[in-house]
Amino acid sequence: MLSGTKAKDVGENTELGDLSKGDAFDVPSSTGPRGKFSTLQLIGSAYTVTNSWLGIAGAFTAGVTAAGSASIIYGLILMFVANIFVAFSLSELVSAMPNSGGQYYWVMRLAPKRHARPLAYATGICNILSAYCVCASGSIVVSSLVMSSVKLSYENFDLTPWRIYLGAVGLNIMAAIVNLWQKVISRSIFIGLWISLLVCLGLTIALPAATHGHAHTTPKFIFASLDNNSGWSVDAMAFIMGLINPNYAFAVLDSATHLAEETPDPARNVPKAIIFTVVIGFITAFPFACMLMYTLTDLPAVVHTPTGTPLLELFHIVFRSKTWALVAISFVTMAYFFSLLPQQAYQSRLCWAFSRDNGLPFSGLWSQIHRTSDVPLNAHLLSVSIVFLIGLIYIASTTAFQSLITGVVVFPYLTYLAPCIYSLVRGEDQPRGPFYLGVLGKISKIITIVFCLFAIIMYSFPYQMPVTNSNMNYITVLYGIAFVLGSIDWFLRARYTFSLVADSEHML
Repeated sequence: MLSGTKAKDVGENTELGDLSKGDAFDVPSSTGPRGKFSTLQLIGSAYTVTNSWLGIAGAFTAGVTAAGSASIIYGLILMFVANIFVAFSLSELVSAMPNSGGQYYWVMRLAPKRHARPLAYATGICNILSAYCVCASGSIVVSSLVMSSVKLSYENFDLTPWRIYLGAVGLNIMAAIVNLWQKVISRSIFIGLWISLLVCLGLTIALPAATHGHAHTTPKFIFASLDNNSGWSVDAMAFIMGLINPNYAFAVLDSATHLAEETPDPARNVPKAIIFTVVIGFITAFPFACMLMYTLTDLPAVVHTPTGTPLLELFHIVFRSKTWALVAISFVTMAYFFSLLPQQAYQSRLCWAFSRDNGLPFSGLWSQIHRTSDVPLNAHLLSVSIVFLIGLIYIASTTAFQSLITGVVVFPYLTYLAPCIYSLVRGEDQPRGPFYLGVLGKISKIITIVFCLFAIIMYSFPYQMPVTNSNMNYITVLYGIAFVLGSIDWFLRARYTFSLVADSEHML
């Protein structure tokens, strides 16, 4: 049932003031997948896409080597504070305008007519790229965990990039099969949530308990260690470079917004999922990070491990047993694999929503819903194929592929800017949903804008100095590719076809 008056189609959109204050847009499942994610399943999906403690586990040595333990421990606190305001901002917007398009849909609704379509299109392109970066990097990480386990077991095993890539292809195929049925993916998300939480809890207890005698680091190292090894002459820059890892723990907070049309009462439930993602993420990631620093007694051995996976080497040192190290890493691998499932659901729903509004070439093909499986099958297969192609970067250059990790952080932040800016410009003349924070909402959006600009600019600098081919930050290359491809498609096609489908097709 539509709550509020029906707004005009975007094609009839005038300057500011075309949306009535108090309108909320309830989205039916009739225009998309009919299946429903329960509130707990939605929270599970949003959390397992982000999986904060796994984000810390995957590359914790990068932050430590850049600026010491302080960049991880205090970085997590700073990122939690910053991203809770981001979560408030996104929650207000999705509560007022729930739609699988998420950020680009909000831009189209809030921006003036002369800016709405190109800004919404650019936002959608960045959003899709962020989703593909998430899946491509995530599958490579899981494959690396598997291959490093083989390397630990068989020292003569040749750990090559092409083997890791082929492993990632196999894992993506497995995750893609699970995503062929909406009921299966929704149930697997629930399982993945509990696996992630239980594995995190188990490791946080087991690793310190297994640490022998005094073979642990001091509180000074954990809480007061700022060791600039980045090559930057200013310690502050080293600390900022080290923030990428804790920031990665709170990436892609928008994932739940793209399941809005498969969720009952999305105006209330999606904000819950976004905020719980940040809160649960910090509750799990902070103790886990402290535990990692406590057990990190041999940093050079962990960083330069022949397995290529610092976490596995840390397990090997702590447990003093290959068997127990392999058992521990297998649980981490299982939790990581379950995060691939909602990541693929996230990217396919976003691809489908953007295609429904003619945002991609051949949109008519990608915007179809399969009648039997009740999922956007064509968009799903397209997205998985694109992830396969992006993964090839890893074979060409592992350094260039590391920039996808940065892309997971910065591309979503690029998509948050325009919705927050135009929401502030609109003032009270915009839709309001059940989750409305008033003055706190305005403050949250200001902080979100400032923080996103800070992250986008600072995370584009080289990770280390002096700059070489092996430590170059290639995120600016990704910016350039997105700009060139997006501009070509916009001027040749999208400027004539990209537009929100009629509101009557979105609403009951």
